Amino acid sequence: MSGPPPACVLMLSAVATRLGGPDTGAEQREVTQVVRSARYRDGLTVHTAQAVRGEDILEHLLERAPTVVHFSGHATDGGLRVLTEDGGDAPLVTAGLGDLLAAAGKGVRLVLLNACATDGAAEELAQTAGCAIGYPGRVEDVMAKTFAREFYRCVGAGLAVGPAHGAAVAVTRMYGAEPEELAVLHHRPGVDPETWHLLHTAHLVPLPGAGHVPDPTAFLAQRAGAKPYIALVTGTTNSEAALRSTLASTGDLEVQWIRIDDDTSTDRSS
Repeated sequence: MSGPPPACVLMLSAVATRLGGPDTGAEQREVTQVVRSARYRDGLTVHTAQAVRGEDILEHLLERAPTVVHFSGHATDGGLRVLTEDGGDAPLVTAGLGDLLAAAGKGVRLVLLNACATDGAAEELAQTAGCAIGYPGRVEDVMAKTFAREFYRCVGAGLAVGPAHGAAVAVTRMYGAEPEELAVLHHRPGVDPETWHLLHTAHLVPLPGAGHVPDPTAFLAQRAGAKPYIALVTGTTNSEAALRSTLASTGDLEVQWIRIDDDTSTDRSS
């Protein structure tokens, strides 16, 4: 049985070449490299698109079903700027983009606006996506790339959005970012960024390591004298003693413990 698909980061770049702008190609390359080498690389994938126009966004949402929509390029108080047919750019209405995410981006859990003056747009889009990141003022290209690279490095290591954002901001501060260059995280009411993961929980099972017995573990629980089993819980434990101590709180539940070793052999006890 196949597992859940990896979380998709959809990186959209919209830079009008004749107007100049950030090196979004380098940003996409650096993010792709850190994701490929991440601890949970099987749980995260990156898809990139250059020279994005407004009409392209719906197509990308439908094709990729992204978990993250990442925008790189220019923005003004009027909104994110995307390419036009004449080679220039024009703003998108943020409220309309939010409506589009609500209609065709049901799986989007984060919008990352890696562009200047996007804090207001991020605050608005967080109400649809759950979380969104933007900048209060002008951000230098090197700081935007640094934040993106380190943020996805943290996500690929299994961190939730809040801790990943905090760590990436700390790195940019170490490199001398100005206050307006520090990315701001917004979230809608009811969303806790500290536990808001982008990777599916099935991809976050701890890697095999010393001291974890078993890895993974499954528990089958039933009421005394009742059939069939009424619960299946998976997880890990440092020792069988710790496991049984935890399960003591289940009261009259009888528990079967199934150990799965790396060699796929099993050890059952009750």
